[in-house]
Parts: sequence; structure tokens; C-alpha cells
Amino acid sequence: MKNEPVVTIGIPVYNGEKVIGERIKHILNQTFQNFIIIISDNNSSDNTSQICRDASVNDKRIVFFQQEKNKGPYWNTNFVLSKAKTKYFVWAFADDLWEENFLEENIKILEDEPKIVGSIGDVTEFNRKIDENSGEVKIKIIKNLKKFQYVHPISGSIENKIKFYLNFNYSTAIYAVFRTDVLKRVNVFEEFMNPLRWRADFAYVLNIIKEGDFHVTTNNTVYKEVANTSTSIIQYLRKSGYAYFDILLYNFPFTIWCLKNFGGKIFLKNLNYFIRLNVVSSFGLSAEIIRMIKRILSGKEKYW
Repeated sequence: MKNEPVVTIGIPVYNGEKVIGERIKHILNQTFQNFIIIISDNNSSDNTSQICRDASVNDKRIVFFQQEKNKGPYWNTNFVLSKAKTKYFVWAFADDLWEENFLEENIKILEDEPKIVGSIGDVTEFNRKIDENSGEVKIKIIKNLKKFQYVHPISGSIENKIKFYLNFNYSTAIYAVFRTDVLKRVNVFEEFMNPLRWRADFAYVLNIIKEGDFHVTTNNTVYKEVANTSTSIIQYLRKSGYAYFDILLYNFPFTIWCLKNFGGKIFLKNLNYFIRLNVVSSFGLSAEIIRMIKRILSGKEKYW
């Protein structure tokens, strides 16, 4: 029917009371209005659930689920996708923002170009600072150093697409508007949550681009919030409940997944990437150890 929603907006959230109301408000102000919003609160301990519940009462396009137990970020992200019955789907994480024409422009691309499986606006980062007394929110945009810094269009052979995105090494494409059937067909979140493994979002992106081309529009922007201070991957993994052995070799399961998923030929052609990833890159264990040594020598607080 004409009035049936075209796109599902999935919002997995946990303890997001400071930002979730603003996020919902911005989505409701999109120029494209034919959507349904699925919100899943992963058993928050703050006021997130009440804010979301109130929003669902005020707008019937919002469907709210309150989880009785926190089952982890992968589970919650996968849950909102599982509820989607529309042609298109997009994840909208609570601390990010879209320009008002985000849905309109990217859905138009998908409608016009059947070979494209996902479309997104260019991505830039920002810092958000909330005044504890007044509650006023201040946004500081971090200007990109180059075009397509965090997300890049891709087309061509599967082999070339995989090689390009491995070296591009960003998973930001996961925030695009996608064809729902493609997302469900190549879903890796269930596989990566038992046991919990690192880089599920990047594995998902690699699976998606196997299915078709990926587009980046130039007339709308996705704003990704980043922390004001530096963080440690190992620190994050410890807080997220990863086993110590999994932390020691945290990129290894992703490496094995790539070998199994893409085959020996593509894997060997990208062997240098996987060596760098596991040993010497900024995503590798050695780099994390060097960062810790620098913090100790400079008198800064230890990450872990």
C-alpha cells in the first residue's frame, strides 16, 4: 500500500538518556517521512527507556522494545534488524546525527540504481559537550582532511572491492541505508557474538560489498560522535567482557573469518594487510603495548 513504510530505522541503545531524545527528534524532522522506527533499549540503568517509551506514545511510527537483560551490543544491533519488514533499513545509533535530507537522498539512489546495495552521505566526526548545570549541548565539528576520509564508494570485481576496503580499513559504511534483504542475507552479528569477537562491523561491510556496489552521496552528511580523549582498544575489550586470550589475539578471529569467507586466493593476495593488522598496525597488539609504555613514561594514567 502507498502509506506503508519504505525504510526501517533501527536504534539499538543503552544508557543513552543524554542523547536519545535529541536523536529521535532529529529523525522525526527528516525530509523523508515514510519510515518506521524500531528502538531496542538493552536494559539501561538510566532514564533511556522512559524517554523512548514516551516518544513511542507520541508517534505511532515508533515501536519500542524494553529488553529485560543486557545481551550485548551485537545482539541488540541485530535485534532491531530482525524486526525490519521494509524494503530498506538503516541503523541510527543514539549518539550520531544526520542532516535532514539523509534518508531522502540515499533512498533515491537505491531506488534509481538496483546494483547499489547501500548508500550513505559523506561522514565527518564531531565532539559533543553537555553542560552539567544547564544541560546545554555544544557541538564541535571536526573538519575532514580529505574527501571520503571515513567512507568510500566502491564498485568493480569482488576481489578488487575486498582489497580496497581492507586497506581503506574503516567500517563506517555500516551506517548507510541498505537493502534489507541484503543485510539479512549476509548478517555476521550472530556469528560474531558467540563467542564475542572483535571487528564484526568491518566483517559485515566486507560481506555487504560482495553483494553489489556501495555509493556515497555528496549532498548530505552523517555526523559521528567521537570521544574528546584518546581511548584504548584493549581497555574497551576488557570492559566489554572479552576473555583474556581473546584480547591477546583480538584480530586473529577476524583474520580467520576472512580466510574462510573469501577463500585462499583473495586472502593470500592481501596477506600483507593481515600481517600488519595482527602485528604492527595501529590496530595490532604491539601498537597497544607501545601506547601503554608511552603513557607510563609520561606519567599518564594507565589504560589497563
